[in-house]
Amino acid sequence: MEGRVPPAPDSDDTDDNSLPLHSSAESKSPPPSPLLITPPPDMHSETYVIQIPKDQIYRIPPPENALFVERHGKKPVEKNKKSRPNCWVWITGSILVVLALVIALILVTLSIVYRSKSPSFSVAHVLVKHAQNSTHKHSQSAGYTISLKANNPNEIMGIDYDSGGVVTLSSEGKKIATGKFPSLEQGDNGFKKIKVFLKGTKETLPKEIEKSMKANKTKVPVSLTLNAKLRVKLKLGVIKTWIIDMDVACKFKVNTLGVGSMILSEECQN
Repeated sequence: MEGRVPPAPDSDDTDDNSLPLHSSAESKSPPPSPLLITPPPDMHSETYVIQIPKDQIYRIPPPENALFVERHGKKPVEKNKKSRPNCWVWITGSILVVLALVIALILVTLSIVYRSKSPSFSVAHVLVKHAQNSTHKHSQSAGYTISLKANNPNEIMGIDYDSGGVVTLSSEGKKIATGKFPSLEQGDNGFKKIKVFLKGTKETLPKEIEKSMKANKTKVPVSLTLNAKLRVKLKLGVIKTWIIDMDVACKFKVNTLGVGSMILSEECQN
């Protein structure tokens, strides 16, 4: 339907015959074009009638936009869902690898501990130093240097002697000197000479110890006991075990505590 709205007629000229009529031929005519604007012949009129077919009315926004947003909005969610399992798989795999390495390290360490042999010791030499003009009644005035011979029977494993080892020297049940076991490393399958420095205690020296220290020409043999509490670690390459406590007890006899001291007999157990 197209046309223009005529201006309102004067009241005097208005009658029933003034209404526009349409013929039957016009009602059966084909639908108008999608957008047709009929300019009014009378330029003084400012009112237009625009007809648009219903099947060509555009929606705002068009339905294609909704489909586009729906399709592209789901993809990030799907990617996130796929990436999460991959992330968890990577984390789980890393944890399993670390656990496997830890278990392997523990097994190797246990194998080192159970297959290893403890080091053995022997007393090699004893040297006593005492202050000049001393009466030797108290062991505090004397210093002792005891040389030990350590044997590592393990072919492929070394030994680390950790700090904190304590050594005591006794005679007739009295502690006459104490000291620290030195911190050092020993290679595999070999001997190592270790010197232990001991300082005298405040205990009164036994008479035999005093005689042996004073003796010059006539040597007085004495028996002594050395006790050591050691802290050792076994190692295989870069792998080391935990600290293993070891007790060593050596009983030995020297010909004299003066000049020319020699070991007459010795026996160490651990």
